[in-house]
Amino acid sequence: MKNKELIGQIIDFDYKGMGMTKLDDIPVFLDKGVIGDKVSYTITKDKKSFYKGRVTKILKKSKDRVESPCKYFNKCGGCDFLNYKYEKSLDWKKQSVNNKLQRISELDIKVSKVNSSEKTFNYRNNMQFQVKNGKIGLYMKNSKEIVPIEHCLMQSTNANKTLKILTKFKNLEKIKTLGIRTNYKDQVMLIISSKEKINKLNLILGDLIDANVVSIYENINDRKNAHYGDEFNLLYGQEYLEEKINKLYYKLSPASFFQVNREQAENLYNKAMEFLQVKENEKIADLYSGVGTLSLEIASRKAQTLGVEIVEEAIEDARINAQKNKLPARFICGKSEEILEKIQKDEKIKMDKILVDPPRKGMDKKLVDYLNKNSYEKIVYISCNPATLARDLKILKEKYKVEKVEIFDLFPYTSHVEVITLLSKLDPKKYISVELPMDDMDLTSAESKATYKQIQNYVFKKFGFKVSNLYIAQVKEKCGIKERENYNKPKKEDLKQPICPIEKEEAIKDAFRYFQMI
Repeated sequence: MKNKELIGQIIDFDYKGMGMTKLDDIPVFLDKGVIGDKVSYTITKDKKSFYKGRVTKILKKSKDRVESPCKYFNKCGGCDFLNYKYEKSLDWKKQSVNNKLQRISELDIKVSKVNSSEKTFNYRNNMQFQVKNGKIGLYMKNSKEIVPIEHCLMQSTNANKTLKILTKFKNLEKIKTLGIRTNYKDQVMLIISSKEKINKLNLILGDLIDANVVSIYENINDRKNAHYGDEFNLLYGQEYLEEKINKLYYKLSPASFFQVNREQAENLYNKAMEFLQVKENEKIADLYSGVGTLSLEIASRKAQTLGVEIVEEAIEDARINAQKNKLPARFICGKSEEILEKIQKDEKIKMDKILVDPPRKGMDKKLVDYLNKNSYEKIVYISCNPATLARDLKILKEKYKVEKVEIFDLFPYTSHVEVITLLSKLDPKKYISVELPMDDMDLTSAESKATYKQIQNYVFKKFGFKVSNLYIAQVKEKCGIKERENYNKPKKEDLKQPICPIEKEEAIKDAFRYFQMI
């Protein structure tokens, strides 16, 4: 099969935005291509349940293919769809979200609206560039190799001026990562991450100031897989960068989380307020509140506002931002479910509505259970990962009705998307929940219905990714399927094992259902 020229049509993208075709109903993941391309390709890897291939020639271009405006696009891994019509990339994102909602959460609901980004270039206000062998750049597609870059179409004018100045810095060999943050005034905060202190920065300081760099931080970082370490030292200028959303102002420190697309974040936050229907004096909690951007939007509408965040530095920034905007929001550091329970017990305060904006891993299971137990009037859920959103909605639908789902494209020309969902409390008189106890199921016979290899082949053919024996064993345990004693257990008690990601867990469960194991 290898080296043989084959012909196929690109029918989909994988989760990284790479083209996919099929050979005898087996997925073939290619190194390039957009949906609609007819290509010739060769197989580079035969994995039995899937192939990897390399496109040798585009025989007929898709009607949706466009010329990429970026000279780095063919190698750089920063963008996925610069050679694909923007509106078509939105169609694909919508379909991808719909698939996850229906497959994982088993909800009969679809995305009602796709909110495109007005700016599709120069929208990023925060980027991290890697430095290797004295060259600054971004990672190649599917690689840790660096593509040297002097200008990025996704960041602002002054950010690119700063980048170009840094490419000429004589002391790059000691630098690991360069962070470039900008704000609504196109002021620049530069973060230089290195294992040791940086010298000779004064040689380019004047040029950096001319590029509107108002803040320079040194970050000592000896971690292998992290952009920044814990220690930030101010070398020049302002301690914070000021940012603006609607009429509110925020101070951002080097490690503060803030949406990378400010203009589209405004639209997203306005939609969140529309979904919440904030009323004066009602009690609303903003969970995973970060530096308080959404909390202060709520407080500005005269609601009693509580922001909860596990990161203490973010809580400190949120309190500063509340003072700066003269808004009476309250911020508490801790786990959301514990704080909600504590103020309800100790202060007799129960929230009316909840807003959540968790990281990619989604909400903690304890929080999901707590929200179900307490039945709030509304929940607005903002998610940057449709798979974990769908996982949480599958549980929340026991007590809440999913009213609306909309997409906001905060990351044009990439495979990433932001999803906002409105949930309202179910009327218990109109809905009932029926559960079948696991004890009533013949789990011993279920366990024998499919082999590990059959489950792996099923998952790959349907979902396009691999799952390990360990992950299958973990999901079997969750589903109550009996397994051989100590199967895939660590040999040492203190040895940590990887935990099955939610998207793979749901795919394995889908296989279990197919083989009638659950």
